[in-house]
Amino acid sequence: MPSELLRVAEQLLACLNEAPRVVGYLHDRARKCREAAAWIGNQSNNPNARMAAMQLDDAARRCEEAAHYLSQAEARAQQWVEQMVSGIRTAEPSGGSMAGRPVGPGGSTRPADRRQDEDHQPGADKPDRTTGAGDETSPEEASPGRRISDEEGHRLQQTLPRREESELTQPKTRGMWVDKDGNEEELVSGRHDEWFQKATDFLRGQGIPPRHGDSITTPSHVETKFAMRMRVQGLKHETIMVNKLPCPGKWGCRALIGLILPPGSTLTVFGPDGFKRTYPQPPSEQEQS
Repeated sequence: MPSELLRVAEQLLACLNEAPRVVGYLHDRARKCREAAAWIGNQSNNPNARMAAMQLDDAARRCEEAAHYLSQAEARAQQWVEQMVSGIRTAEPSGGSMAGRPVGPGGSTRPADRRQDEDHQPGADKPDRTTGAGDETSPEEASPGRRISDEEGHRLQQTLPRREESELTQPKTRGMWVDKDGNEEELVSGRHDEWFQKATDFLRGQGIPPRHGDSITTPSHVETKFAMRMRVQGLKHETIMVNKLPCPGKWGCRALIGLILPPGSTLTVFGPDGFKRTYPQPPSEQEQS
């Protein structure tokens, strides 16, 4: 490799190493915009104030989108730089060029073209890949979840421990998720994992609960935490089984799951006594929940 090209590659790699700092800054800006939007929304019902709150919320979403695409671009560019430096690949096969390749948001190669590139690489040239921050999957790229029939869903639900409540005890809700590869994962309610805090922060950014200092228990529920996980990980259509019916009410799971889920995604919940429901629900069904 010419020394000048090597120098350029090393400088580009140094720039890419700064991307996580920018991603963190964008997420911080998004959080502060949502906090400001919630504060304005709680202070006044004035149309101008509500418009300002909506604009702040939109700015938060754009910051999150920018962070997401920057993470994707960083990971992709890192691979190319490493290939340049190692001399594995300095040009497209058969003398092709990247100039005419359609690109996705942020200048990254479209997912279909990227998969085609990877499928045509010889097996020995494919590095072992681990999932990192830059590999976060967007809802558009995510593959559908495992298809579970009603019969299988109710059967799996019945394998969960029976939840016995009393005046003195309130046991944790237990659940199960079966991923696209058929692996079963236990789900538990509570505040012990990252998804509780992520769900709490997300809902607070949406002005829920509406008054500062108030709290709700919904972010600790299995269904709410899993909906938040779908949003963060870009899961598209998933199914979970729980041993307690999703809670009703204005700030209950049935109302908030649809708010948390990413656009175009669905979450199907199997519960006790033959319960099955897919969220988000149409408005006509929400009234009957």
